[in-house]
Amino acid sequence: MTRLLLVASAPPFVASAFRRKISCLLLLFTAGVSAQTPGVKPALYTTGDLLFLTHMIVHHEQAIDLAALVPSRTTRQELIVFAGQVDKGQRVEIDQMRSLLELAAERGTKVPEHARHDVESMPGLLSAARMKAIAAAKGSKFDRLWLEGMIEHHEGALTMGRAQQRQQFESGRQPYGIDVLVDEILVVQRAEITTMKAWLKTWGLGI
Repeated sequence: MTRLLLVASAPPFVASAFRRKISCLLLLFTAGVSAQTPGVKPALYTTGDLLFLTHMIVHHEQAIDLAALVPSRTTRQELIVFAGQVDKGQRVEIDQMRSLLELAAERGTKVPEHARHDVESMPGLLSAARMKAIAAAKGSKFDRLWLEGMIEHHEGALTMGRAQQRQQFESGRQPYGIDVLVDEILVVQRAEITTMKAWLKTWGLGI
């Protein structure tokens, strides 16, 4: 009350400045309220984020296809167990990515579609001819072709993951769920690449 009386008794230019300040504060407050209107949910992801998810799902699906070839084409038990682990890990991450896409759709964001096995747009995705050659092999030849193919496939996933990380860093964003997922993909697939390269050398198959 005292402050209001002081403003009322102040010189005209002081009172005018005070009123302008109050008006600006009210405008800012109103803008903030309208930007957070109940029922209106802001977009969680950019187009780049959504493309990363859709592309990586396709990428993971091919890894599952590769893993399915192993039990009937090799006698190496460690490779059979490894392929089972790859299959399980990729399925879990696909479920996570699909959940994030569903969340985006619930927020009113149009989710892009992507053709399966689009080699040109996804690093490490093996061609149909390459997949056919791996499927036709048996024994040590299969082991070599499979390991070489999966290493290349995993390295492609690392390229995609690093590109997504770079995009996040440059924009200063940490898209919900995607930032953690990318970290997980990079850590797990680097470790699996190390294991597969060691097998190629140990088993006398190359590298």
